Order: sequence, then structure tokens, then C-alpha cells
Amino acid sequence: MRAALSALPRLTIRGWAFVAAGIACFVVMDVLQRREFAFVGLFIIALPLLAALGVSAYRLPYTVERRFSPELAAAGSEVTVRVIVRNWGMLPGPEATWADAVARPLEPTPPALFARLRGFRSSVTEAPVPVQLSYELGASHRGEHPVGPFTVFITDPFGMVVGRKHVGGSDVLVVTPSTVALPHGALRLASGSGAAQQSRQIGGGGEHDVISRKYQTGDSMRRVNWSATARFGELMVRQDDQQNDQHAVVVLDSARSSYGFGSDTAGVAPFSPEFEWAVSMAASIGLHLLGEGFHVRVVDSADGLANARGRFHTDGTRFEPNSGDDDLLLHAAKSKLIEAYEVDFHSALSRSESSAGDLPPMFAVVGNLSPASAQSLAGSARFASGAVAVIVIAPPAAHHGPAQKISAHGRAAHNSADPPRWALDLREQLEAGGWIAQFVTSDEAPSVVWGSVDGERLVL
Repeated sequence: MRAALSALPRLTIRGWAFVAAGIACFVVMDVLQRREFAFVGLFIIALPLLAALGVSAYRLPYTVERRFSPELAAAGSEVTVRVIVRNWGMLPGPEATWADAVARPLEPTPPALFARLRGFRSSVTEAPVPVQLSYELGASHRGEHPVGPFTVFITDPFGMVVGRKHVGGSDVLVVTPSTVALPHGALRLASGSGAAQQSRQIGGGGEHDVISRKYQTGDSMRRVNWSATARFGELMVRQDDQQNDQHAVVVLDSARSSYGFGSDTAGVAPFSPEFEWAVSMAASIGLHLLGEGFHVRVVDSADGLANARGRFHTDGTRFEPNSGDDDLLLHAAKSKLIEAYEVDFHSALSRSESSAGDLPPMFAVVGNLSPASAQSLAGSARFASGAVAVIVIAPPAAHHGPAQKISAHGRAAHNSADPPRWALDLREQLEAGGWIAQFVTSDEAPSVVWGSVDGERLVL
């Protein structure tokens, strides 16, 4: 109903002035008892009505193509949208204003002037001469956002009515999560309660795992072997040998209840800064592992939910090293919160991807897991050579002032909030199952997880 009303022509100030003048003529007719004023009033009121009918019946023989640059935009970046318009009619198009419809939460651009398009002569050219329009669109939120249809605002020759004409359909702008490059090195994993540290070199960090060769056009810069580059004096990249077939697992908690949304919000698409941070963190870890030569499997709550309900078996989505970066970003862009209170991570993560007897490392980014989901995830650590969990909590309220951070080993650190009770309980449960768990607030950069502060942080 609302869409139908929005498509109706609307009177301009001049159109309303004509209507008011027509009504005034009827008033004068009644006062002066002169019938000729009625005919004048009818004529004046009929002009905007006829203009509205003309605008409504007018059809624009236009076609529209839309292109995005870049095609995959990171959240927070600017996208250049190019709109190519062609007039397939024999008559020139009217001068008008145009705008491209954009679904929220993206902000549309204001209408702009649209020059007259000349008519198409098939005997002269095979296709109409295209007119290219462009504008900048802020890709503020991750996800798949419909852009369009192209909207043209036309008026009658006397400027009394404005009509809105939609041309073409919509295209989908894919906005990937913002990611950060994580530092290279060894992943130090704590055993037991976290007092002792083990060192595991992953992704070709050791010379015995890789073969270095000269850089070739098209090689990912993530594969550059800087130590070999310094030794040989030219750019060298890592090339895994046949024995280096390593796997890793990344777990993303995507349950609504984990980020403060109840079942009453199931019909809407809520925005959660904590969930967006979790998606960015999981994508950053996945990209880092792919660049280090890992075969990465991403498991989210939807995979565990399918297992719990017995519908079908799914153990996540796999991405191959050196070729799966865009695929992983696309996968992360489509991540959504789902209604999943009890997630069976144990079944989703039970598939062993060991190579030469080594279990894969496992990384989990989670929110406030339900008791059943937390128990399932805690017991999954036995399927990994090392299990690292990042618990995402909301930042402290401004009025609370500066607070201390509680590290993964229970010691106080600076510049963060006291974790809520649920986070402390979740960390205790995960560590009892063999995980290393730490808290991170959603206003911190994902790279802060991998910095090193007195051995309390992880280094990957």
C-alpha cells in the first residue's frame, strides 16, 4: 500500500497554488452569484489534474546497468557506484532529477540533475549512446545490501506535478567485514590452567616446512618469506612441500541469544557491535591462516544447529590456501545472527583433519553462549592440537570510567572493563575443557588479540 502511494504524482507548490486559486473562484462565485467563475475555477483545478494524469501515464524507455568499484568493499570504506543509462525510445528523454534507492542501514545520496537523453535511431547506431552517472556510497555496514532501483523524478511542462519513475531492478552490493593483518610468528598455547607455555610453529614459519622460490607475478604477498628474501637478496615466497598439508578450524558463534537478542526479535535483523567484531575477528584469523598455507574450515552456529536438530550433517565451509581469500570474505559478509539457543559444536567439530598424526589448531570467537552450547564447545578442545577462544564482551559504559582488564590467566591488565559474570563463568568452563580463553571488548582492534603483553596474549 505504501509503495503504491509513493508512486503517485505529487503536486508542487505551483500545483497547490492552482488548486487554491480554483477553490477561490468557487467562493467568489458563491458570493457574487456569478456562474462564470465556476467555469474558471474548474479550468484552473483541471490543469494540475491533467498534469498528474500525464505524468502517471508517461513511460521511460530506459535501461540501467550498475557497477561497483570495488566489487567487494570492506565495511567502513567508500564505494563508487557507476550507473549507465540508455534511452531506447525515439523521442528525447525529459530533463529531470535522479537518485538511486539504497536500503538501510546504508544512507542514500541526495537527488542530482539528469540531463536530457537523446532519442535512439536504430538506423544510425546499434545501441543508444550510454550516459554514465556516478556517486559515492558509504559502505558503513557489513552484509549484502540491495542498491536500486534507479529513480527518475519528472515534472509536467508547467511544473505543477512531480512523478517518481523506477527504472530497472536492483543490484546487490557485498560489504565484507573489516579485517586486519595479524602478525606472523609462533602461536604459544598454554596447557592446563595456563601456567606453562607450549610453542607450535604453524603455516610455514619453519624452514623445514617450506621450500622458498622466487616471487612470480600473481603470488600473494602473504606468502613472502622475509628471512629467505634477506638471505638471497631478492623477493622469495614460501611454497609448501607435499608434507605440509596443515588444517585449522575457525568457530564463529552466530546465535542471537549470545549477543543479547531474544526470540522476540526473530523477525528483524538487529545490529550488534559485538557480533560484527566477532565476524571481523574470525575473518581476520581465517585470512591469516590461509596466507600461512592452512586449509581452513569455518564452523558457525548454523552448522551446529543442523547437527543438533538432526536434519543433515554439516561440518562448516572449507577454504583453500592462496586461493580462498575472496571466498572467505564473501562467506563472512553473509554471516547472520540466527535463532540457535542450543548449538551442538561437538558434532560439528568432531571431524578430524589431522595430518601426520597432528590435530588441527582451533580458534573460536564467541559471545554469551548458552549453557548447552558452552558445554558442547568446551568438550570440543580434544579435537584440536590447541584451542583458543576469544570471548567478546561489550565495552564499559562511559560513566563507569577506566577499568582494568582481566587477562586469560586471571591477572589484571589495563584499558578494559571488568568482565561480566557470564564471561567469567564461560572462561572457567572453557579452560576446564582445555581451551585458552581471553576477553576482548568490541571497541578494541582485532589485532589486539595477537599482541604480546608479558606472555598473556597470543602471538600468531
